[in-house]
This record gives sequence, C-alpha cells and structure tokens, in this order.
Amino acid sequence: MTLSNPAINTPNLLSEATDVELRQAWQNCAKIARRVAHNFFYAFLFLPRENRNGIYALYAFCRAGDDAADDGYQNPTAMINALKQKLTICYDGYYVDDVTLALSATIKRFQLPREHFDDLFLGLEEDISGTQIASFADLKLYCYRVAVTVGLLCLYIFECDDATSRRYAEYIGFGMQLTNILRDIEEDYEHNRIYLPPEDIDQFGLNQDNLLEACNSNKLHALIKWEGERARELFKAANMLYADKLPPKLRVAGIMAAFYHEILNLVIKGDRKNGQVTLTRRQKLSIAYKAISA
Repeated sequence: MTLSNPAINTPNLLSEATDVELRQAWQNCAKIARRVAHNFFYAFLFLPRENRNGIYALYAFCRAGDDAADDGYQNPTAMINALKQKLTICYDGYYVDDVTLALSATIKRFQLPREHFDDLFLGLEEDISGTQIASFADLKLYCYRVAVTVGLLCLYIFECDDATSRRYAEYIGFGMQLTNILRDIEEDYEHNRIYLPPEDIDQFGLNQDNLLEACNSNKLHALIKWEGERARELFKAANMLYADKLPPKLRVAGIMAAFYHEILNLVIKGDRKNGQVTLTRRQKLSIAYKAISA
C-alpha cells in the first residue's frame, strides 16, 4: 500500500495482528476513553467486553479528530487529512498504530458504515474553517455531523441498528450536542465560535458582539434556559420512542442520555463549580444504575 502522507507508518495487515497486540490496542484505547469520555466511560462499563472494546476504539479515533479541530494546532487541516487516510487504511484491513488496529478490528467485526465517519469529518472541518451557524437548520446539520453520526456508529457496536433506534440516536445525539453548546458557550465564544442561530440570539436582545457582556448576563441565562428547553424536548422525544422500556442493547445509550439530561438541568440552573458543569463519580454511578434498572 502506498501512502500519500509520509508521517504515517507503513501499514500492517489486520489479519496478521497477534492476540497480544490486539489486547494492548484495546487497553490503550480504553485509557484514552477513560481520560476523555468523562461522562460516558461509566456507561461503557455496562457493555459486554467485545462491544465495550469497540466503543473504546471508536471514541479513541473520534477524540483524535476533536483534538485536531479544537486544540489550536498549526495545521489542523493536515491532521484531519491524515486521520482520513488512517480511516481508509482501516477500511482496507490494515493498521498503523494501536488506535487504528483497534478501529480496524471494530470496523470488521461490526461492519461500521464509512458514510457516518465521512459526515463526522465534515463537521470537524466546519469547526476548523469557522463556519458560522446562520439558521436552526444549520445548527441541526452541524449537530448531526459531529454528534448524531457517532451515535449511529455506536448502534452498530451495540448490535441494535433499526429504524426506531436510529431515530432514538438522532434525538439524543442532537440533545447532547445542544447541551454541549450551552455548557461551553463562553469557551466557544473565546475561540470565535457561536453555534446558536442569530435569530435565537436576537429575540433575547443580544447579538454576536455583546453576547457575553456582564450587563447582559440575565439575557444570556434566559437564552440558555430557552434553548435548554429545546434540548429537554429532544430527550423527551427519545424516551417516548421506548415508552415502556429500552431494549437491553440500548440501555447503555439510555445511560448516556441520562447523564446528559442531568448536565442539561445543571446548565439551565446555572449551577457551575469553578466555572464547570460536571457530575461527580457518585452522581454518574447513581444515574447509571437507575437507568439500567428502569
């Protein structure tokens, strides 16, 4: 195989990876997931090992994309292009490092569709280019690309991909990303990123220039509460799809949604500690057990 990026190691065949190499790859992906998927890691623990390893691989790879888009690297576009090439290597049945070994094995085992990764990259490229959200339709498309796509890939790993579960993933993915946007509104603003539509901002007497001025704090909180209710409706719509009980294979997704629903409640209340909205380990475990036994 010929590589266009000389910085990427010579690929190895997935079929020639040893059990020891695979175990090491899973372990390294698990470490990445534990470090970066703070709110989801406890949910992942409820998965059978094979499925859990697949989720670790997916999140480790996706995190590399998030880092490229968010961490201010000199050439984030080159990093995204390198990740695209690594993804192609995985789909061709090869790997170049621990993350791509784990992802290549996951793609093969769970038949992950490439199209969702391609849509995810479009969202990451929006972040890099600073594409402005001009309407609610733009916001929905952005949330689909950076969040719903990952949820749809998770469904394959959960082995629960059907029309209803895909709709469920769309609702909670949109709800989670909208929660992220509201939680991180100040941090994003400092990086010249505003993800809320101008029409929503305008109706609260705000604009993109005065959004975070101290004198407008009450207006900003009102805007966050209003948008937060939109997110609550998305979580509610997801729950209504399985009004009686979530299928066992979707329970982990239910835990993830429950985590974010509680984070949303804290965002709406303005309940921040040291400027952060976080759940304690005890809260996460309590929410997880309630969701898993509902």
